[in-house]
Amino acid sequence: MSPSFIQGLKLSQIFFEDALKPLLEKYYPLLQYDASLIGPGSEVLGFDDHISSDHHWGPRLQLFLSETDYHSLHQKIDLLLRQKLPYSIQGYSTHWSKPDPNDNMNQFLEPTSEGLVNHRVDIFTVNSYLRKVLCIDSTNLTDIDWLILPEQRLLELTAGKIFHQSLGELPKVRKYFSYYPENVWYFKILSEWDHISEEMAFVGRSAPKGDDLGSRLVATRLVRYIIRLAFILCKTYVPYSKWFGFAFSFLPIATDLQPILLEILTQDNWRKRENLLTEAYLVLLDYQNSLQITPKISVNATQFFSRDQMIINTQKIKNELRKLIIPPLDGVRYPIGSVDQFIVDTHILTDAQILQATRGLYSKTM
Repeated sequence: MSPSFIQGLKLSQIFFEDALKPLLEKYYPLLQYDASLIGPGSEVLGFDDHISSDHHWGPRLQLFLSETDYHSLHQKIDLLLRQKLPYSIQGYSTHWSKPDPNDNMNQFLEPTSEGLVNHRVDIFTVNSYLRKVLCIDSTNLTDIDWLILPEQRLLELTAGKIFHQSLGELPKVRKYFSYYPENVWYFKILSEWDHISEEMAFVGRSAPKGDDLGSRLVATRLVRYIIRLAFILCKTYVPYSKWFGFAFSFLPIATDLQPILLEILTQDNWRKRENLLTEAYLVLLDYQNSLQITPKISVNATQFFSRDQMIINTQKIKNELRKLIIPPLDGVRYPIGSVDQFIVDTHILTDAQILQATRGLYSKTM
């Protein structure tokens, strides 16, 4: 009989409180550590359900030690947990299959009643975790360092929950990475408006040529830009595509934007699509104005040159935003934003080392 479903974040906290913490108190009573569930996994965002439990889901967490304790104790603690952890918690096995060498998320719960427990208590120092996940060695980042960190990874670091913090290093790191510095934030806002401006006239250019599919595809891309800009304006990290729309629904701006965006995606008339997109741009601008980061910007729908297409004056918006941006980002040749504003390939966005190669894109001046 399958156990009743418990959301993974709660299950991992129970695992910590009932199984891991008592062992550490008994065998290492003076140990200072932080314990959490962060990183990849729908449960870290609180979005998991029973479907999520088929892989990379179950009682697991991270244990963060000081540099000194890590070097002297991590292997001993790992063995202790293998020997002493219970075989199950709340009806769920604590024993996992061996990692898939090609995909470390393809691990599964394997019930057992004998032998060592192949647990998922991953032991790190904070610095070793940052090196592994973000390929950085400190929290003293430049603006360009920030731009080559994908938002999904930053979300994984700052979401989830800390169960214990006697060491206190993880909470400091999560606070540092809670959101971008202002200069980076301004650059990302400018960049998403620039993405919109490059394509907003194409919805009305494709359809009159009989290319309704093309018009719909452009409209869909623009909806994606709109949602990304909504996340940025709300200072909320963007999740990967599976939860992109769902996480958007929790933003304060979604109440006004979501009905418009849904109608755009279901609209058969290109002119109405174009009008709805314009309405969505103005909702974004109203929200941006409410943040008072620039003097109030007012724009209206206007004709695109002499053509039968409608746009808004994004140049006016971008000009005001450029006034806010200081070195080194004021000298970047193109407002491309952070890496995940112009890269969509999952392999690249999850490989922090490869992303270092994008650094040169931000060093070219006008």
